[in-house]
Amino acid sequence: MKLIGKYSVASALRWCLGFANVFVMLATIVMAICLLGSVISPDFAAGFIDGMKDLDNSTARDLHWPERLTLLGAFLACGFTWWIINRLRRILLSVNQGDAFEFANVKRLQGVGLGLIGIQLTALLLVFVAPQSIGQSPSDYDFDLGSWLGILVVFILAEVFRQGSAMRDEQLTTV
Repeated sequence: MKLIGKYSVASALRWCLGFANVFVMLATIVMAICLLGSVISPDFAAGFIDGMKDLDNSTARDLHWPERLTLLGAFLACGFTWWIINRLRRILLSVNQGDAFEFANVKRLQGVGLGLIGIQLTALLLVFVAPQSIGQSPSDYDFDLGSWLGILVVFILAEVFRQGSAMRDEQLTTV
């Protein structure tokens, strides 16, 4: 099986990412509705949180800040994941078309890096507020050096792609 082109590993990976992208988009929409519902009708969001705690939600109550921040964090995590998958699919499409070092891929890789930073910061937010909102004690944040080094690698690859794009453009203009 070939790595790039039609019926390749890159095509299969792009198809799998597209399939996952649908479910991540649905999760993002659901979390946006829950977040919007917490602003419009706090009783709705409180019932949602009470359902996660396995409590009886027959009594109306106010929604507290940790619970609102948990909904916001879930929405942001889903949104950043959708952003990353979408950029990766576009990179794979350009690779399949034989134009990996186009300048748009530089911006896409930088977008992936920013999305990964967003996921890490959202995880930091959720590790403190999510357990509190469902009635557990806050857990410790485990600083994952591998994730932060991976983000650094993505930005380095974006710079490599930028230089490759400049070299490709220079080669195309040379007679």
